[in-house]
Amino acid sequence: MMKSVIQLSILPMGMINSFVIKGTKKHILVDSGIPRSEEEILFQLKSHGIDKKDIGLIIITHGHIDHFGSAAELKLKLGVPLLIHALDAVALRTGKSMVETLKPNKKFWNILKRKLIRDVATPCEPDIILNGDCNYDLNEWGIDGKIIHTPGHTPGSLSVILSDGNAIIVDLASSGILLGGIMFYSRMKHPPFHDDLTALKKSIEKVLKEKADKFYLGHGGPVSRKDLMHYLARFL
Repeated sequence: MMKSVIQLSILPMGMINSFVIKGTKKHILVDSGIPRSEEEILFQLKSHGIDKKDIGLIIITHGHIDHFGSAAELKLKLGVPLLIHALDAVALRTGKSMVETLKPNKKFWNILKRKLIRDVATPCEPDIILNGDCNYDLNEWGIDGKIIHTPGHTPGSLSVILSDGNAIIVDLASSGILLGGIMFYSRMKHPPFHDDLTALKKSIEKVLKEKADKFYLGHGGPVSRKDLMHYLARFL
């Protein structure tokens, strides 16, 4: 069976990830890493045997610069539309992380927060803007799946649910130590920041109702359904 999701590590060991969803018509790139990641992403696409001409869409899952940092450059190089939720679209338009959503889960992460606030990406205009509690079908690209609204990490955070049991939930959780991805890959935890922990818990419950059994994360992962359920059970 063809692997439907390919993880691209922007930083070593999965500390920052982007993804490719393979479709029968076109493929979809999910997230664009930190600024100046475009060449690394294009290199990794080629190393996986994916022609950049076969990418048909870029999904930006949320408005933090480690996920949209190279969006403008990749939009230009790939010649494809950018999709984001309306509540996070300001990040693409300004090239800056949504500062008000960078609420550290531990004081230690204030160090990273200062860097994320300083970093600036090339601003660009999104082409497809989702609104509200969306349920966006990916059939146009030959992918049996959908994008859903999963707020909590940011107000406009998006997740991708595929019918084959794979899901990309990015920063609803992370795994490993430090930023994520370093050792203990199934050990789940909060990523450095969340905007609204109550909304986040509801979003995790929402993706679990979709019956996916493998969850790809923005930092670390992938993790199993059992791992995610255990994380939810001890959620603080």
